[in-house]
Amino acid sequence: MTNSTPASPPTSGKRFLDLSGYGFSGKHAVIDLMREMQGFHVENFQFEFLLIRIQGGLLDLRAALVEDWSPIRSDAAIRRFRRLVRRMATKAEWTDPRTWFQALGTNYDQHYNNRFTPLSEAYINQLIEFSWSAAWPYAAAEWSGYEMFYRRLARKLRLPDADAVEMCLAWPQRFDELTRQYLADLLSTNVDPAVEVVVMHNAFEPFNPYRALTLFDSAKCIIVDRDPRDNYVAGLWYKPMRLPVEQFIRRYRTYRRVAEHFARPSPDVMRVQFEDLVLRYEDTLPKILHFLGVRPERHTAPRKYFIPEASAKNVGIWRNHPDQHEIRRIQEELPEYCRE
Repeated sequence: MTNSTPASPPTSGKRFLDLSGYGFSGKHAVIDLMREMQGFHVENFQFEFLLIRIQGGLLDLRAALVEDWSPIRSDAAIRRFRRLVRRMATKAEWTDPRTWFQALGTNYDQHYNNRFTPLSEAYINQLIEFSWSAAWPYAAAEWSGYEMFYRRLARKLRLPDADAVEMCLAWPQRFDELTRQYLADLLSTNVDPAVEVVVMHNAFEPFNPYRALTLFDSAKCIIVDRDPRDNYVAGLWYKPMRLPVEQFIRRYRTYRRVAEHFARPSPDVMRVQFEDLVLRYEDTLPKILHFLGVRPERHTAPRKYFIPEASAKNVGIWRNHPDQHEIRRIQEELPEYCRE
């Protein structure tokens, strides 16, 4: 298949903002704050755009096609990304048992007005110079058990093309340009044309957000952190995410040290402490507006969704935790992160 797709037009002109945190670190407060801004489209807080950071997603695709290209890695990355798109697009339907084995539960076709699959396929086809069928042993590393069995059986039966796979030659020269256009088009499909800023949740990661920023013409991210004692107690409310206190301490420390390792000055990355936003609202709000390049008059619905006085009840919840021994362990092990 020869790539004869014309060059992409300029991107939509919309700006993008990602809000992320470390899990129970207070990101919802900033989500509510953004809902008060004129010209902002804020996704439902439960919806996360995972395509960038998930394994096999756009960051992995860029690593294989741009940062460390080889025929093996680039071909495998295209195959993984195409499979990921198919799984993220599909909605599980009781009337269609095939979807039970495929759908991830993200339902992106439904969310993006049935444009996710066609836009993604067009994007993939633009990345591919050409493809051909050949025996390629490296593809077997990612075959399912079912496919491995079928291939072995086909060889035993001497079926034609028992080992053949579709191989793709993808050249990285226009990767960033094509990816920026793809994301701008995709993330605008369910947005009013008058929207200026599209707000995403956890599209980037708090550890090294700079890599994800390269995938956009104009994007910023706000990363929210929180006192580890409150972070720990808040996490206990959600049973699937609970950790014993010693494991929580190790995870908390590792996450922050990794973020500190990658940290560098950037006009597009802002780190906000939940306690500052809630308890020092009048001082913190202007800093956020300045970071976003938003004039104060564009904050048209102050305190409609984010009410700092109400959120203040979520500061210092560790004081009422029944096991204060756990709180003392966190204070002893993570004193540099405890706020008061």
